[in-house]
Amino acid sequence: MKAYPRSLMLEFQPGARAYLSEIRALSKDLDDNDVFVGMTIKESVWYANYLEESFNGTADRFDGSQEKYLALQDKHEEARQTVIAAESLMRTQKPAAQ
Repeated sequence: MKAYPRSLMLEFQPGARAYLSEIRALSKDLDDNDVFVGMTIKESVWYANYLEESFNGTADRFDGSQEKYLALQDKHEEARQTVIAAESLMRTQKPAAQ
């Protein structure tokens, strides 16, 4: 299993983790790292850091970062919607208990 240093880990407060899990925004990669659905660990860490910088007003929006963020957001949202659709399909295909 590939271990990443702390700088390449996603860390969330319990409430944030619960919310992100509920909306199907989080997943685990093959190395059991928390990642944003549809992203690698490196993409996930970059994305989380960019969001934090953006919320703090310190994000550099003129170095290509904003475009990278938007591309990752699109990739993530598409994957998240796929997970939600698959879960919905599974619920509708379960035979009714009698």
